[in-house]
Amino acid sequence: MRFPESWTLLRATPPSQDPATGARIPNEDERFPWTGLLQQRQLTGSPVGADEFEPGHSASGYLLMLDPGLVPFPRDEDRFAGPGGVVVTVQGPPRLRKPVGSGRPAYIAAIVRHAHDVKEA
Repeated sequence: MRFPESWTLLRATPPSQDPATGARIPNEDERFPWTGLLQQRQLTGSPVGADEFEPGHSASGYLLMLDPGLVPFPRDEDRFAGPGGVVVTVQGPPRLRKPVGSGRPAYIAAIVRHAHDVKEA
């Protein structure tokens, strides 16, 4: 399977501490280049273009298919920056997908949301 889009895995690093004040200082994210393909998938039988049918209930979502040969393996809450400045956040653990009858991984499947759609805790 070919993945035509260039993506960058953005992994948060722990903040450092200012020795003088004790305040936490955010560090830059670690960056890892990837290739992948972002696809929209319809989750319900609702009309195309309907993102929500009730507050908090999505009608469509996004699947980011990633090249399985790259490291590190993505984790829940990692972020990816892609073409056109799109930033998505991984929702749940990504899964390695293999074709039936084959032991070779075909891709890593990650359910993602646009970073601006993710609620702050």
